[in-house]
Amino acid sequence: ESEGVKLQAYRALRDGKAFEHPVVVEIGAKHGKSAAQVLGRWCVQKGFIYMPKSVKVERMVENAAVFDWELDAEDLTKLDSLTTPETLETFKALYEKCVYRDTPTPDRKDGIKSITAG
Repeated sequence: ESEGVKLQAYRALRDGKAFEHPVVVEIGAKHGKSAAQVLGRWCVQKGFIYMPKSVKVERMVENAAVFDWELDAEDLTKLDSLTTPETLETFKALYEKCVYRDTPTPDRKDGIKSITAG
């Protein structure tokens, strides 16, 4: 943020892959919230831009209900502990595959896709 950049939560809900994680389930039960809401609220409290994706109206409504409650310090610590060196490596590989390839910078041209007319 010191450079004027705001972080966006990329795949904040992990395509549902973390919905059954015991820590996420426990925190959701404690607050009467879904796993999606727990993960979304974590993003909000960490200051990330949270943009969940869904095509179902009921999930859109659920995903948006993250602003009227808070995770406590213990919840945040437990959720933070889910980020390990292994999970960071997995994310890095996904990021490089899905984002880096399409994001050129002035000093790097490898992200530019060539399109030729047939």
